[in-house]
Amino acid sequence: IRRSFQHAYQLLTSYFAEVRLVYPDFVFDIQTTSCKDKRFTRYFWCFGPPKKTYKLLRPAVVIDKTFLKGGYRGTLLTVIAIDPSNHIFPLAFSITDSETTKSWIYFLEMFGSNFHGYDTRFIVISDRNPIIINVVPKVFPFAIHTFCVFHISNNIKTTLESTMIAFRMAAEALTNIDFDKHMNVIWNTDPVGLQYILGIPKETWSNLYIPMSRYVRCHSVLLN
Repeated sequence: IRRSFQHAYQLLTSYFAEVRLVYPDFVFDIQTTSCKDKRFTRYFWCFGPPKKTYKLLRPAVVIDKTFLKGGYRGTLLTVIAIDPSNHIFPLAFSITDSETTKSWIYFLEMFGSNFHGYDTRFIVISDRNPIIINVVPKVFPFAIHTFCVFHISNNIKTTLESTMIAFRMAAEALTNIDFDKHMNVIWNTDPVGLQYILGIPKETWSNLYIPMSRYVRCHSVLLN
């Protein structure tokens, strides 16, 4: 806090070791460029209490990233779970130089080995980043990968707010009648927007068609 970013990063290993004294189940991993210079390229950590209570949460996680504004920049990757009351429950974190295939594979593999295992059926919610779309089925072949409706609606090629509203209502619909009703509204008012929506499999964004959708709705704002 009171010294430089360089000094803070030099203390990472010592800091994590101190945290483990308080939380014996604390997990961390640091990868460096070499044994000689000890410059880290990425690291992962998760605290003990979330790991112990994870099985009590809904079988769904939200993965996302945000950009750091410190002296060295970088990217923070996160995994957030949802408890039975739909409250946010942070699980795991990783800081890396940038959002790449390697950084996402490292992060999700570390998460899987400490929380899920790789043969567990659960829901992963994310935006439609091509890297994430490619990596999730490789790391978690049994997972159901879904997309955040809020992000999709904001990317619909339209200037009509009514289209975005109708799409979100279609995504939340729990019956075929309601789903078709809202999709017909889009078809009658915005054919271009409808084509964009139809290009995304409804099994990845509609609560009516997503397997295990009873555990979480994909219009979650956790990604924000």
